[in-house]
Amino acid sequence: MNLVPSWHGRSLQAGRWHARLFIAPVLVVVLLGFNYVYWRQEQRALDIRRTQSFERAVDRTLTTLSDRMDAYEMVLRGVKGFFDASDRISHAEFRAYVDALQLRYTRPGLQGLALLERVNPAEAADTLAASASSWATNIGSKAPLSPPPGEDIALTIDTHAPVTHHQPLTAGNLELLALEAATRPATREAMLRARDTGQLALTGPIPDPADGGASLAMYLPLYQPGSDADPSSVADRRAQIHGWVAAPFRAADIVGGLKDQLDPDVAIAILDGPSLVGGSLVYRSEAASDSGLPSRAPLSTAIRSMNVGGRRWTVELNSLPAFDRRFDRGNHHNIAMLGVLLSLLAGWFVSRQSSSHEQALTLARSMTGELRATRDALESTLNAVPDVLIEFGLDGRIHHYRSSREDLPALPAQQFIGKAVGDVLPAAAAAACLAALQEAHARGYSSGQQYALESAGGTRWFELSVARKTQGAPAPGPRRAVDAPFAGEPRFIALSRDVTRRHETEAAMHRLAYYDALTGLPNRRMLLEALRQAIAAGVPAAGSPAQDTAPGAALGAMAAAIGGLFYIDLDNFKQINDARGHTVGDSLLVQVGARLTALAGAGELVARLGGDEFVVMAPRLGANEAQAREAAQTLSVRLRDRLDQPYTLGETLYGSTGSIGVTLFPRSGEGAEDLLREADTAMYQAKRLGHNRVCFFEPAMHAEAQERLALEQDLKQAVADDALEVFVQPQVDGAGRLMGGELLLRWRHPQHGMVSPARFIPVAEESGLILRMGERVIRQACASLAALNARGHALSISVNVSQRQFRQDDFVASVHQALQASGAPASQLILEVTESLLVENWEDAVQRMTELGQLGVRFSIDDFGTGYSSLAYLKKLPLYELKIDKSFVQDAPTDPSDAAIVQAILSMARHLHLRVVAEGVETAAQADFLRAHGCGGLQGYLFGRPEPLSEWMLRLQA
Repeated sequence: MNLVPSWHGRSLQAGRWHARLFIAPVLVVVLLGFNYVYWRQEQRALDIRRTQSFERAVDRTLTTLSDRMDAYEMVLRGVKGFFDASDRISHAEFRAYVDALQLRYTRPGLQGLALLERVNPAEAADTLAASASSWATNIGSKAPLSPPPGEDIALTIDTHAPVTHHQPLTAGNLELLALEAATRPATREAMLRARDTGQLALTGPIPDPADGGASLAMYLPLYQPGSDADPSSVADRRAQIHGWVAAPFRAADIVGGLKDQLDPDVAIAILDGPSLVGGSLVYRSEAASDSGLPSRAPLSTAIRSMNVGGRRWTVELNSLPAFDRRFDRGNHHNIAMLGVLLSLLAGWFVSRQSSSHEQALTLARSMTGELRATRDALESTLNAVPDVLIEFGLDGRIHHYRSSREDLPALPAQQFIGKAVGDVLPAAAAAACLAALQEAHARGYSSGQQYALESAGGTRWFELSVARKTQGAPAPGPRRAVDAPFAGEPRFIALSRDVTRRHETEAAMHRLAYYDALTGLPNRRMLLEALRQAIAAGVPAAGSPAQDTAPGAALGAMAAAIGGLFYIDLDNFKQINDARGHTVGDSLLVQVGARLTALAGAGELVARLGGDEFVVMAPRLGANEAQAREAAQTLSVRLRDRLDQPYTLGETLYGSTGSIGVTLFPRSGEGAEDLLREADTAMYQAKRLGHNRVCFFEPAMHAEAQERLALEQDLKQAVADDALEVFVQPQVDGAGRLMGGELLLRWRHPQHGMVSPARFIPVAEESGLILRMGERVIRQACASLAALNARGHALSISVNVSQRQFRQDDFVASVHQALQASGAPASQLILEVTESLLVENWEDAVQRMTELGQLGVRFSIDDFGTGYSSLAYLKKLPLYELKIDKSFVQDAPTDPSDAAIVQAILSMARHLHLRVVAEGVETAAQADFLRAHGCGGLQGYLFGRPEPLSEWMLRLQA
């Protein structure tokens, strides 16, 4: 009768038992799922860090290799510059130059520097014999006079190019002297490519039978001295090739010299070619060699390409096991394993609980042990955290404190517990902590709040990260009042991290951004920001140049005032740099900065813009413009006089002056850049007036600069359109017969009409347009001479040559080419030069004039008597004519002084057998005076005004 209830009870009990059995595996699966998600995220983060670290190693490797190859190229270009600046380089000079480079220390891996000079086959034996004698004299050994055995001399570049200079003369380098490098296909290809392109060329790998390795070499072409430094066509480069400067090296030596800068756990392989397939091996590190491959495939691989000397290198980089092991130290594996264990234990605990209460108790004991182990692990983890961990209340009271760092400025934990943050920290630091707590209370978290503490080692900076803590049920048992929070009182967990090093780095970056690295003065950026603030407020920027304040610091609350900007540029600073080197020049700049800073008053700022340019900003000079201008004049004189005092550079005293431009501010509608430009304009006006001067900016200067710029742009267009007209002014002899003419340039502006040569010639000189203008006039003169000569007129044509045009490397060649192309007689072409050209770089002037004189070209000294007083050049130069300046001619008949000067010039010219032409003859009295004293040539309005050359030629040819 009771069977049904009994069965029903057993069924219900069985159902509950089966339900409990189902809970255990589900719980295990869920816990394992969470554990797997955690492990996967941590593993992905680890892979990302490994990939990023490998990419940084790859970029650093490629950058380092590229920088080293660029450094080699700079060495070659330095030798090229040495060659271009010398007529011929002896072996002693070459050895001294290479020894000064100290290649072993400054360019490790570079085996040496070699010079290959191109000689004709017929001259090869004599050249090599002369080189051998020079080697024996300067080197102390005799070099071979023929290519090495087995080399095919027929493979050379249509002439011989032996190695004539090689330094340093190690045993290996000495064997290369007189070697025909072009006999090797790899070096021949690089030499041809360098010759035809004018650029650096790198060879492919050249096997070295001595050790089985491979060598490479860089070649840079050298063109004929005096030729164009960069011939514009392949044909010109082939015709003007003189030789090559070469640098052999081994890739293994390069990488070995960079080992301190490369990651040792990244294998490197370099192949010469666009890809890994078919490329020639240049270098392979031992870890990446075929015989030493790692036991497993690398986890990270990168293939990059780089261009070196016209060739493409393919670089393969692989991570080595040691590199990968750096990222196998994550604790997430252990934590994941612990999670798996805990998950299985939880499932086992639930399943056991369904069996018996005793098993549950046993499981509870086991879990308690595991939890204790977990707690100990957590304790160990917290002890390993380098940050200070603090639990705060909202009122700033400390409820828990933990620090594993003994070097941090901290008291024992028991002295912190229960105290307010204001009791244990300085006021500023306590305020920062309370502000972070309030932000975390409002937002749930706070980060980035920083505060400073003083310690025995100096100031330490800390950064707070605060998060609000979720309150749980209080643990049973007695608790201290300080540990028991009030009902609803929030708690906060704060991490205090030592960021002293980062703070110092940020301070250093700030100095790099706003201060000059050499002098320590504010740079252009800080100057402009301080100037903008001074303009906006009309008061000086807070702080002095010595203070390390940000440009955005608040301005002092002072009355509006007029300030001044002083733009200072050192005169002839480049001469010190060129003569003594940049180290001495830098020392001078530092002393200049110190002197300017010493003169600066309160609120004044001294900045260095770069090079030898300095700016002094004095925001408060006076209450009105008159007072400010007077104070600016006084300060300018003090600055100029202070800069004029001698400087001690090493053991030598040097003198240097400065040109100063001054502008006052604020000006209506003008910003900081405008004021800086105005001061710069005034400074250049001071330089034009003769250096070591002070010049105040005037609005007319800006208008003049704009007009000069517009004139320059219009002149460029006129030169491009060939719109300048060539005029001629006749020259007659004492009897009034035509003996030639002087060519003059005239410019008919489409809007302004005829522009005076006194306006556009200086602009052409400064902008370099005078080169094209002068070349065109010389070609026109030669064409006119050829036409006159064909008509039987033996007249001469004079052309003014500017100093800049005369100093061009191709000036002699361009004159020769114009004479050849036109067929004009060179003896009827007269080039007029000034005395100042002869004084500067005397030897170069003599050489150029001698070369042109050998062609038949004649030279005239224009405006004779108005330049330098030295007359030594009259007997040393191939001169034909002197031109008396019109300033002496105008008053010669009536002024005894001018008459004496003219008579002295004529007498001196007769004794030196020089023709004399007097300029500016406008009256018959002037002409009669000159004829009476034996002047053979006359030029001026009395005999004819300048007229278009075409009209003059038509009249003569009629």
